[in-house]
Amino acid sequence: MRRLKAVVSGKAYIIFPPTLVAKRYGLDIVKIFTSVMAICGIDDERPLKAAIYIRDYGLGVFDAFHAAYCGGKIISSDSVYDRAGVERVRLEEM
Repeated sequence: MRRLKAVVSGKAYIIFPPTLVAKRYGLDIVKIFTSVMAICGIDDERPLKAAIYIRDYGLGVFDAFHAAYCGGKIISSDSVYDRAGVERVRLEEM
């Protein structure tokens, strides 16, 4: 989680614990994100985008947050980003 702390700033960082719980117990992650964001006054759309990556594309929690916060382009060797529609600069081609 330390890696993401630098990327995810401010109030959005509070969303990680409910994310892990929702994923583990099969809860509606988008609904939980929407509620937590409303309670905490988070007006950043990126955490909600991460929830959609988890729900619709099956990304893991940390991959989803990387995808949501990367701005649409990521350097990675992980093909999981391809199925989510995130432009990937292949690490192995660098």
